[in-house]
Amino acid sequence: MVHASIGGTYSIRMSIARLEYHLSSKLKLAFIVGCTLTLGLSFDLQLAQSQVFPPRSNTQSVPVPSESPPQPIPQQAPTMPAAPQFPQGGMAPGQYQQGPQHGMPQVQSRPPAGGMPGQFQSPPAPAPLSKTVPLALLLGGDLSKSFVQLTNLRGQIDSNFTIGRSLAGRFTVPPFVHEATNGARVYIHANGLSNPPVVKPEGNELHLEFHLPSLQLKTYYKDYSPEGDQAVGDTVGEDAIVDIFIMPTTNQYGFPTYQAVRAGFRGKLKSQDKCVYWFDAIFPINICDVSKKYLETLSNAIETGVREALSHPQTRNQFDQVVWQSLRADLLMQAGINPMSPAQIQVLESAFRGTDYVVKYLPR
Repeated sequence: MVHASIGGTYSIRMSIARLEYHLSSKLKLAFIVGCTLTLGLSFDLQLAQSQVFPPRSNTQSVPVPSESPPQPIPQQAPTMPAAPQFPQGGMAPGQYQQGPQHGMPQVQSRPPAGGMPGQFQSPPAPAPLSKTVPLALLLGGDLSKSFVQLTNLRGQIDSNFTIGRSLAGRFTVPPFVHEATNGARVYIHANGLSNPPVVKPEGNELHLEFHLPSLQLKTYYKDYSPEGDQAVGDTVGEDAIVDIFIMPTTNQYGFPTYQAVRAGFRGKLKSQDKCVYWFDAIFPINICDVSKKYLETLSNAIETGVREALSHPQTRNQFDQVVWQSLRADLLMQAGINPMSPAQIQVLESAFRGTDYVVKYLPR
């Protein structure tokens, strides 16, 4: 019974030893097969790499002296070919021009119309706008409230004028004093209010005609007492017109302004029922002749007064500000922008063609 137990134990140990032997043999065989495959793949990879030859050079190789052993050529990693550099003539190397013998078509290199793919392109600049504005509209558009008032009566304000919403001023027209033959003085004062002007361009000037329906010439003899007022009769002027000519220009910013102004007066005396008045029985005074002389002097007084009033720096600054504010609103409205917004106008080009203001601009 003891022998049987020992034999069974010996049999079990032998079975285990055989199993370990077989497993070890299989593992060794698998290890050998794996190493063989790894070596084979490595050999194939080296063989494939050895088949990649560097590009052939156009330069002639220099023979190696026989004394020195050949040096191994280091392998270089393949690189991407550089972009071709075209000469200024537009032909690249390898391109041919059509010749008389071969008849090859000419190949030209053209850059793509849209630029390089992926290249950032700035948005196109906005197109400038343009507008033409007559000077009459720049002066205020509706000139129905424009007028010229001539007056130098005692206790009255000075003569004044208003042109549109941009021009206004005052000037002085002195009364006329006539020395009579008896040594007494005759005083003549003027008073009249014009209608709205008749506006018409004349070359590079804008002509405004202010018609006065009636120009009263108030006369006084010796003094301004009631007796002096009734001593001679008053006279009336007719067809009285105050002419104002405005020549426009642009300032350093391209904004509209005016360069020169001139004015004048024309009119005549209306027929009177009585012209001659006698004083001290032997000294006549022809009030009609005296009134005509006064009408002749009015032209110089009005021209000087209007020119000086419009040349005043305050009047010119007021004109520039009012006109530009109105023009800015019109230009912004044309561009579709609310004039109440803080947007501004960049003037690119501007000039007057006759009396029309032509401007090319961009809203900013």
